[in-house]
Formats: sequence, C-alpha cells, structure tokens
Amino acid sequence: MSAGEQTMELNMTLNGLELWKATGGFANEPHVHDDWYQLTLPVRGQCHLVQERHAYPLKAGIGIIAHPQTEHYFEIGSDSAVIVIKFRKPPLGSFEGAELSGGRAEFRPTQTFDPAEISSLFRGWNSILLDDVPEMLQVQETELAVETYLRRMLTGQENGKKTVNPGTFIDPHLQRVLDYIHSAYTGPMDIDSMAMVAHQSRYHFMRSFKALTGTTPYQYLLNLRVEEASRRLRHTMDSVTTISYELGFSSVSQFYRAFQRVYVMTPMEYRNHM
Repeated sequence: MSAGEQTMELNMTLNGLELWKATGGFANEPHVHDDWYQLTLPVRGQCHLVQERHAYPLKAGIGIIAHPQTEHYFEIGSDSAVIVIKFRKPPLGSFEGAELSGGRAEFRPTQTFDPAEISSLFRGWNSILLDDVPEMLQVQETELAVETYLRRMLTGQENGKKTVNPGTFIDPHLQRVLDYIHSAYTGPMDIDSMAMVAHQSRYHFMRSFKALTGTTPYQYLLNLRVEEASRRLRHTMDSVTTISYELGFSSVSQFYRAFQRVYVMTPMEYRNHM
C-alpha cells in the first residue's frame, strides 16, 4: 500500500494475518496477492474499488473480498476511511459460506458488516502496539479475535453471547487451566499450552474460558498481576520497577497502563494514597 495523509498499520504474522487502516485520501496501484485473501471494509464515506476490471462503488457497511491472484486496487477521498484485513487461509469453520475451487475457498465477493463494530474492534486490536514488546499470549488472543470476526462474517453467523450460570458445573479441565494460571501467572504463557490442558482447540478454548470467567486468558492474567502488585505496593517498599518485572510485565509502561485500568490511578498514587 502507498501511504495516504494518515495511515495506521498493524501486522500480525503468526497465523497469516495483516490489518491496515487508510484514511485522509488514499490510492494504490493495481496489484495481486499470490496467496492472500483481502477483505476491504469501508467504514466512512465512499470507496472506489476495481477488481478484475469491474468497478465497485462501495459505501460504509459494504465490503468486498479479493481472492488470491485477483487484481484489485482502490481509492478513497479525504473524508473516507477503509479497514483492510488480509488472511492467508480462511478461519476454521468459515468454509460453510464458501465454495471450493481447486482446493481453495471461494467466497461471495461482497460482504455486509457493521462499520461501528469493526472500527471499535480495530482500535482494540491495534492497542497491542502500545506495548513495546507485546506478550505472546496477548498477540495470540488478538489473532484469534480477528479470526473469530472473519469466521462470523464469512459464514453469516450472528454475534451471539453465551452466558454461564455461576452455579453451573465447571469442566475439570478448565479448572486445571485456572489452577495453572494462578500458579504461574508471573511467567510467559501461551494459548496452545492452556488449550492443551483444557483438552480443547484454541478456538473453542477461548470461547469456553470467556464463558466461564467473563474475560480472556490474557486479561485474567493481567488482573492477577495487578492484584498482587497492589498488595506489594501496600505492604512492601519494593520499587515500581522491581514489582513490574518480578510480576512478569513486559515493561514498566505496560504495568502502569494495566494498573490504571483497574484502579484509575498510577501505582505511585495508589501507594501514597494507602
């Protein structure tokens, strides 16, 4: 992509995903991706997209997929914005809404979506760049969130939310995951290891964990770290830097952000207030 007046970029490569946002006037040259699908999602204004010499005047809420080896390009005006999601292979389960051609999934060209929803999701996904060195678990969760959004869009599934009765029996494998997190929350963790303990796929583990706890594994981990940090700030004279690194935060700035989200004050303000 060529740069517009304002362009934000988020690259994630572990599962073959790339995310972009172009705003403030943008145009690129005709090009193809050998093994990438590209989903172009106008979230504000108009987008003039040409694919295989066919013009698509897109507006917010109407997106289009370019399949691998399909020539395409687009242009937006100064008051428009577009989010682009590129993926190498369709997310697990998304073949329900596709036809197979030569072993490759073929989706209908146009897709409807909620511009406000994807804009909000993009801001959340992009927030991992606030950390100098994002944790592996954080990156993996973001990738799975993108894959879940793609799966829902490509299959036409509703964004239903399941709730769990607090008195419901807890799967013993999920209980072992919680025990594992509580015993090792100061060290690095990854979704694959937790999913293995839960005897579930990555995708189903994320769903069942959130249904059980109301949050993601990474946020659950952060909450445990922040809770222990608050205890140390109250009962020890350890420096903020020492507490940050001993509890597994990737940087002091990450510790500050996580702490402020919970207590609405900095660690030092919290210590002085106690």
